[in-house]
Amino acid sequence: MGFSTSLPLRRLLGVASLLLVSQLSFGQILKQKHLELIKARSETWNRAFNSRDTTAFYNLFNPGIMVSTASGSRSSEAATRQWFRSRFRQRPDVTWMNRTMNVELSDQGQLAYETGEWAEAWTDTQDKTKNRIIGKYWLMWKFENNAWTILSATYTPLSCAGRSCLD
Repeated sequence: MGFSTSLPLRRLLGVASLLLVSQLSFGQILKQKHLELIKARSETWNRAFNSRDTTAFYNLFNPGIMVSTASGSRSSEAATRQWFRSRFRQRPDVTWMNRTMNVELSDQGQLAYETGEWAEAWTDTQDKTKNRIIGKYWLMWKFENNAWTILSATYTPLSCAGRSCLD
């Protein structure tokens, strides 16, 4: 009698365990997919900035984006776009590279945190001085409307060659 009662219970536990493992596996696959999407969006930053593809570049911005650098903060999408437009105008040969070191996804999956190293280089248009800034950055990504966009970005210069280190 005890054997026949425990058999359905064992089956139930087996099915429950299988469902749990499959859900965990699905969750891990989904998380990995989102991490890959964020890394691809980060690569879009590098490609779009350096090729001056402003459509692709600005498509990375969340409407509520805030960007902070040593020269100040831009607290709207319009102000951020204007700041980058002036960068392109004042520094025609500017290059900018973000090198992702780590990306973490929130438990709910709607926010992500990216950290890495950043380098920016350009030639001063007046005196032809070569400038290069190297530092660290972090980005907060937000997933909405089926896309990852940058909600917040902070760029901290740690070393500089040239004369425009904090600009």
